[in-house]
Amino acid sequence: MTFDDIIGQQEAVQSLRSAIDNNRLPHALLIAGPEGTGGLPLAWAAARYILCPHRNDKGEICGECPDCIQSAKAAHPDLHWVYPVINKGGGTSSTSADYAREWRQALIADPWMSLSQWVRNMSGDENANKQAKIFVTEAAEIVKTLSTKPLQNDWRILILWMPELLNEDASNKLLKIIEEPYDKTCLMLVSANPDRIIGTIRSRVQRLNLPPLPEATVAGALQQRFGTAPEKAAEIARLCHGSWIAARELLADDETRAFFLEKFTSMMRLSYARRLFDMKTWSEEMASLTRERQCAFLQFAQNQIRENFILNFQEPQINYQSSEEAKFSSRFHPFVNYKNVVGIMNELGLAERDINQNVNSKMVFFDLSLRLIMLLKA
Repeated sequence: MTFDDIIGQQEAVQSLRSAIDNNRLPHALLIAGPEGTGGLPLAWAAARYILCPHRNDKGEICGECPDCIQSAKAAHPDLHWVYPVINKGGGTSSTSADYAREWRQALIADPWMSLSQWVRNMSGDENANKQAKIFVTEAAEIVKTLSTKPLQNDWRILILWMPELLNEDASNKLLKIIEEPYDKTCLMLVSANPDRIIGTIRSRVQRLNLPPLPEATVAGALQQRFGTAPEKAAEIARLCHGSWIAARELLADDETRAFFLEKFTSMMRLSYARRLFDMKTWSEEMASLTRERQCAFLQFAQNQIRENFILNFQEPQINYQSSEEAKFSSRFHPFVNYKNVVGIMNELGLAERDINQNVNSKMVFFDLSLRLIMLLKA
């Protein structure tokens, strides 16, 4: 991962490159941006740039020295990683070191990975709903790591991904390192939800904000990297809300979205027509899906309700739907209005919560379709 590999974010790249070249790199930097805007790849590229002793005049690493080779494998002895982990138990809380091999494999395979992707890499699809955290034992390890001398380079760099998942005790321990930094030490915090970081840390770090990626940038990257047709790339770029993660998921999940749209239209039509027997059959079909897909469908349904409600304002520039979704919504949107939109969204949200809490999914979906009967008649 180098600066040239970053999608968009040229202003942030230039800012970091200039700070490093002119020895103005802050000892604590918060790279903040929504998931999919490139915080983790940017931090990795910046770390590699700092560690390379033979940067070229084009503002890039040489890529051939031992430092570059090791940092490319996320295995440089002076580049340290901290990330949320699932506790393995056994008396003490787990730390990043317990998942070092999995982390390197996941990072090299996909530097843009989401937190949910990382959790699946740790625990498998069957445990994808487990909570990953950064425990207080990790904070003690950070202090120990940054207080030692560099082994190979002049710099010590620690990239902390998702600092918003630090608990309060861990945050307070980390605060000491930020307030009393060691020489030639850089702590990079990469956050998708910076407002959830405790205020005492936020106020003591320099912040670099990453905006959502422009549609033209996403569309161009899809065409260049995946050979996506221009029309399809433009449609995905409009739907992904500036997230490269979402753009790739949309590209890969055309079949899934078509399936969800079919189930969504069936749910709405059956409920409106009060076809109870068919509603029961539909509920049984939904119950046969994995819990993860059930939740994904309910999230898809909430998004479609939002888009249908917005259609009533006749402002197409703020609608984000594929051509097939828009085709159904052109007839359906009058049934989603100010009288029922909050109620429908609440019912879909409650159903998602119940599925996550292992409530019988057949009952959840049938109950949902029954409640929609009255709401759609409003």
